[in-house]
Amino acid sequence: MLKNSTWKLEETNLVNFGSDLEKQHRKEEGALETAWNYEGSVIGHQQGFWIWRVQAFNLIKVPETQFGQFYQGDSYVLLKSTQKKDSDALVHNVHFWLGRETSQDEAGTAAYKTVELDDFLDSLATQHREVQRHESSLFKSYFKSLTYLQGGFASGFNHVEKEELRTRLLRVHRPSSLDGTHTQNAVVISEVPTAAGSLNAQAVFVLDTGDVVYAWQGQHARGVEKAKAAEFIAQLISERNGKGSMVVIEQNAGGQKAFWDALGEAEQDVQEEDSDEDLRKDEGRPKSLLRLHANMLGKLKLDEVCQGKLSKKMLSSEDVYLVDATHQVFVWMGSNASRKERRFGLHYAQEYLKSSGLPPYTPICQLLQGGEDELFESQFEEWQGW
Repeated sequence: MLKNSTWKLEETNLVNFGSDLEKQHRKEEGALETAWNYEGSVIGHQQGFWIWRVQAFNLIKVPETQFGQFYQGDSYVLLKSTQKKDSDALVHNVHFWLGRETSQDEAGTAAYKTVELDDFLDSLATQHREVQRHESSLFKSYFKSLTYLQGGFASGFNHVEKEELRTRLLRVHRPSSLDGTHTQNAVVISEVPTAAGSLNAQAVFVLDTGDVVYAWQGQHARGVEKAKAAEFIAQLISERNGKGSMVVIEQNAGGQKAFWDALGEAEQDVQEEDSDEDLRKDEGRPKSLLRLHANMLGKLKLDEVCQGKLSKKMLSSEDVYLVDATHQVFVWMGSNASRKERRFGLHYAQEYLKSSGLPPYTPICQLLQGGEDELFESQFEEWQGW
């Protein structure tokens, strides 16, 4: 469950607008957005990776040294542009990422700027909605690790952030993906309460006191978690101009007094299992394909096409389809679908999450016919292009 009261997940897809005239207006307005002029190069015309953080309804670029670090009180917009194989064309993936404690206005700004950026890219981008701790595999693949930090910009015009050096405890672990698999190199670093109750034998924990940074290794922690913790600590010390030192502590080994003193608690046994929130795993529910189309009266309907094995022959360029992959929902927009169908595709995907009982944080990806990626294509028995 998402533990926040500042924003509503169901209100983060800004799709209830979109006439052709308004779309052209948004494209013209989007061209005025200074964030798209990135260090002298206009994005959308070259390969690259860009990240912006929402501040007071504006986008502030994130320096590359901070890529992979996200404040859970904020929202972000990301663009990944890559070149197609055997082609000069670019493939654009736009993501808006929502921290679990972000404000409603920041969540809305991130969603709107995602639409605006897609307009700026001539509606050729694939759009993704990402929620903290439940990101898609594609999103995770961009980073060596994800670091969630407490705090963030305040809401609206009262935007103030205080950076201060304080003792903090961070958990380093390699989570399972929504489909129960592990994403390569996907290690998550999350700030947790500075208390013995946060420790467990399944992960590595970093206790940052400023002068000394401890890497506490649970006896069942994986090697990749230990390596990522060491890498993270080395980066911290480097950012502090080499000030500070790293101390490695193994669970059940000697020499732990300094660690427990820094934690502010007496040395004690820690829990064996990881009690932190687990990602939902697929429980064998079959995949589903649903068709969004207008009836004779022009009213939109969402009908189930089939469950289980899916074939690309089931898709028609005249309509919009939802593909429920159990761990992610895709919105596929046929090239000849009506403007109304395309306009409300994301809205119906959001409503489908509610009616089908899927968690509200389930990733949603909207893509156009001809712009399918490998993950979408893998949901079908065969895929040979159009």
